[in-house]
Amino acid sequence: MMSAAPSPDPSLDNEWKEWKTTFAKAYSLDEERHRRLMWEENKKKIEAHNADYERGKTSFYMGLNQFSDLTPEEFRTNCCGSSMCRGEMAPDLPEYEDLGKNSYLTPGRAQV
Repeated sequence: MMSAAPSPDPSLDNEWKEWKTTFAKAYSLDEERHRRLMWEENKKKIEAHNADYERGKTSFYMGLNQFSDLTPEEFRTNCCGSSMCRGEMAPDLPEYEDLGKNSYLTPGRAQV
């Protein structure tokens, strides 16, 4: 009986090894397969996005980076220090204040 879990794409072996070397990645035997599959999934998403970029459907290009082996949840949990990145509102932001209304700003001048 075959396993239902996906297998890594052998055609990407060299690119995977190069990526791990570039970003100094090393995994236990248990973790290697999971990270490889996550990397392949993210690579496919990046390639699809970049195809849209080439067709003018998006305004930016994406590439593999040191986070390409993480799930979106892992990235948000481990790599985003700010509460805004985690989707929370920052509680320490000051209240809105119109600085022009209270004469905190000087009138504009012609800059010649």
